[in-house]
Amino acid sequence: MDRIRIISNILSLLLLSACIKQYNPVIDANDETKYVVSGRVTATEGWQEVNVSLTSPIGSPKYIPVVGCKVKILDDKGNNFDMPELGPGQYTTWMDKANLIPGTSYRVMVITPEGEKLESGFDKMSKCPPLDSVYYVVKNVPTPDPTVTNRVMQFYVDLNAVGDYSRYYKWEIIETWEYHAARPLEYYYDGTVHQIYPPDYSNKVCWITLPVKNVFTVSTMNIGENIYHQYPLHFIDGTTPRLGYLYSMLVRQFSLSEGAYNYWEQMRINSNEQGGLYEKQPLDIKGNVRNLSHPEKSVLGYFYAVSETNKRYFYHDIEGLNLVFSNSCNELDLVDGFRTYTKDEYPVYFYYRAEVIKILNRECIFCQTLGGTTVKPDFWPY
Repeated sequence: MDRIRIISNILSLLLLSACIKQYNPVIDANDETKYVVSGRVTATEGWQEVNVSLTSPIGSPKYIPVVGCKVKILDDKGNNFDMPELGPGQYTTWMDKANLIPGTSYRVMVITPEGEKLESGFDKMSKCPPLDSVYYVVKNVPTPDPTVTNRVMQFYVDLNAVGDYSRYYKWEIIETWEYHAARPLEYYYDGTVHQIYPPDYSNKVCWITLPVKNVFTVSTMNIGENIYHQYPLHFIDGTTPRLGYLYSMLVRQFSLSEGAYNYWEQMRINSNEQGGLYEKQPLDIKGNVRNLSHPEKSVLGYFYAVSETNKRYFYHDIEGLNLVFSNSCNELDLVDGFRTYTKDEYPVYFYYRAEVIKILNRECIFCQTLGGTTVKPDFWPY
């Protein structure tokens, strides 16, 4: 029996290894560099933006803006809006409310410095209903370890689009949270000991704002009513500082055309639902921009028109969610005196605890080192 079992195991290993094949994509030299045109028109009066860039090599991804383009937005009523270059590859124009009417279709046209003409198809702006409700549930979610679960704050959104509204939607979320450095600036050494009195608290409180990178899309075309309950958004666990003091998120709801939805749904599948290395190859996502000068050259990206409704939410002290996170502050005892520090390491920050000198890293005092700013957002409630 042992011999049979050993032979069986060897055969199983051989079969498994035969199923795994190395994936070496063949990349056409003509496809190595492509134009990327992305942007949208929103029904909200204000600055509209289009970005023009080039794809980068697969081995060294980076943003390569295309400067010096001539860019304009056109609508199906014969209006056009020139877009001066605000920054490298970033083209903007102000559009008044009178030119941003649901039911109107818009397209973008780009002429590159080399004279190539890029143009999107028309995309129709549809009406967007009010944002219904956003809420959360504290729950356990699986982790890569099947014996361990993670306690999280899972957000959801409800859609109520009964009436003359689109059947296609996308949500974007912008997070803002407050966090604190561990200590004020009180003592430092740069060859001489300095005391700041009173202690300087100006670098202790920061706010950081970041977009949630996930793509959230839904269609109600196969549902009787234009309603969708409990669509899952992102989640937060207690291992990040987001909920340490106050967490806010701006939820933006966009109505889409069918074409724009199909594009973003593919983006969602490609970015949110990628399986393991051998489970799914990335989708070849086709946009709506063409190279009119060289039709054989494909252009990446999508230009679309949306209406928007949004609402801001605030959260703190979430019941059932334990917060266990690091503030990145490291304290070390001064053992052999300040003479062990060189000028390259100045200034050396410290404080006294029970007559023991505690050396501090910058993260202990300057909250900006973790990516935030000491400028409080205008919408912050206190």
